[in-house]
Amino acid sequence: MYKLLTKNGQLYAFGLGAVLTVLSLIMILGGLEDFNMLAVEDKPTTGIFNLALYAGIGLVILCAIAMVAFGIFQVAMHPKESLKGLIGFGALVVLFFIARAMAGGDSPEMTALLERFNIDEGTNGLISGGLMTTLIIGGLAIAALVFSEIRNFFK
Repeated sequence: MYKLLTKNGQLYAFGLGAVLTVLSLIMILGGLEDFNMLAVEDKPTTGIFNLALYAGIGLVILCAIAMVAFGIFQVAMHPKESLKGLIGFGALVVLFFIARAMAGGDSPEMTALLERFNIDEGTNGLISGGLMTTLIIGGLAIAALVFSEIRNFFK
């Protein structure tokens, strides 16, 4: 299965996407005249776009499952080559938990927003930790970019 998908996977993915796109267009264009005659308040109740929406959602879920499955497969088959990636992933997890532990000390405005949207402390910690991790990694990426350009300038 793996060899088949590495050889023809893009062709199969393109073919599936093309078939779903054509079917969705047939559904939409076939009912477009009736859709245009509906009153504005009745348009959200129509099912004319359901196939396109469900197909898109299904393809995203299928791709996410395939990405995780093939990633695990590659790590299991080649653990020595995957060591740097696993160490990097572990560093990201550690960075996230450090950022999550540092979250807190909310202002009165933030406390009001948390109450308004019914967000508890655990969820707030996850959100704050994720945002802080993203900002730290973005800052490190920008610093690496600047450093590498300066280094390349002097080479």
